[in-house]
Amino acid sequence: MLRCVDYHTGKDIGEAEDWFVQAKKNEYEMIHDGYTYSLNYVVNNVAFFINKHFNSILENNFSYHPPKEGQSEKYDNIRCKAKELAYLINDLAPKSRENSLAMTNLEQAVFWANAGIARNE
Repeated sequence: MLRCVDYHTGKDIGEAEDWFVQAKKNEYEMIHDGYTYSLNYVVNNVAFFINKHFNSILENNFSYHPPKEGQSEKYDNIRCKAKELAYLINDLAPKSRENSLAMTNLEQAVFWANAGIARNE
């Protein structure tokens, strides 16, 4: 029997008969946990399959990204500068819908800047 593995995640998705060694790319499909996988290649008794619905951007965007060395300091720097601007807006702009939107969008800017660091470094 061959071990079947998701090419992108490395997770086991089942087993296949030994004749798989002779199968060609995309010649065979299998279903595992509701996903359809297509054979990519076989090496050392391991058949690598590609999830037909795999999207590396979605996988990255909806995964936990533990902080790497140096990232916490970057997050803090961004938050610190945003906080300075928030106080400036709070002191200068009248309390209004526009002030509220400015604060909300500043929070979003901090979120997206930090997400960019977490997702892409």
